Amino acid sequence: MLGQPQIRGPESGMAQLLPLLRCPVCRATLAEAPAAVACPACSRTFEVIHGIPDLRPDPPEGGSRHGDFCLEVIRRWPDSSYRELWGLYHREEGDALQRLWDRHEAEAPERGERRWDEIARHAAAAGQCGTAEGGCATRAALDVGCGAGSALFGLAQRASLAVGLDILLTDLLLAKKRFAEAGIANVALVCASALEMPFADECFGLANATDVIEHVPDQGRLLGEVRRVLSPGGLFFFNSPNRFSLLTREPHVKLWGMGWLPRRWMEPYVRWRLGRPYRSKRLVSLRELRRLVREAFGPHHAIRAAVPGRRLARAIVRPFEALALPLLPQHNVVAWKSGEAKATGEGE
Repeated sequence: MLGQPQIRGPESGMAQLLPLLRCPVCRATLAEAPAAVACPACSRTFEVIHGIPDLRPDPPEGGSRHGDFCLEVIRRWPDSSYRELWGLYHREEGDALQRLWDRHEAEAPERGERRWDEIARHAAAAGQCGTAEGGCATRAALDVGCGAGSALFGLAQRASLAVGLDILLTDLLLAKKRFAEAGIANVALVCASALEMPFADECFGLANATDVIEHVPDQGRLLGEVRRVLSPGGLFFFNSPNRFSLLTREPHVKLWGMGWLPRRWMEPYVRWRLGRPYRSKRLVSLRELRRLVREAFGPHHAIRAAVPGRRLARAIVRPFEALALPLLPQHNVVAWKSGEAKATGEGE
């Protein structure tokens, strides 16, 4: 169970975040401005919305970066509770589904703690347990694609500053209200692309990405950006659904055998079966995953089975892991930046 949240003083949040921020265009240090952060080098100004810097790329053809729903959330944010804002997201759903989401949201702190347990367990199996704990305690921790912030509950318990990055401002506004009401002040949120992270080099001791890599168009670039912002010895933990799993359906559309189709057939197949598009999803095989991680982190990584359930299930699978790994539903990856950390290599 999660302990009492750490309540930080005025040095937390935005004040701690600003020294870590860099212009996403020219990488220069940003300065605080009224309701914004500014880049003295390229003269760009980036809006800060309810304490969240919006450092996303410019919208195409000068269009607005905020849709109607986002503008409604921004307008209502100061005078609405977390539950009221959350209700905006699900106002078209029936009572039964809303009750399900209520329970899901109520369990967010426990999910954050379970995510930390996964990080610690897999880091220990790779010989990097001290790296995970030390990096999280001594430097800021980053959650890539944080959404509404569940994993940040676990990181905030252990890091001096837990930073959540996501490209959806609406999710970050929900997370901002959630942590404000919980009294957790050492969480800072940044709206930006994971492919153009607006952070200084080597400023995070730990990074996490939950259900992210399959939604990123340039997965190699994502891993390269994470490596750039990790300090020497810093650790990155992420999960990757397996394209060629034999045990589960495709997790986003729930169709069997999707991964075995040529990629160019996937979109037409989903439209034929379900009548909806299949975009922004690119599951990788174990072979592809190994190549991507090796190109970014060299030998400093371990790829392990993501086995749901209790310790008994993991104990049953573990002796056969090497054989089963190519066909299991999901892989967990621990990668670390070479430096002070012990380099143990994959599979140890």
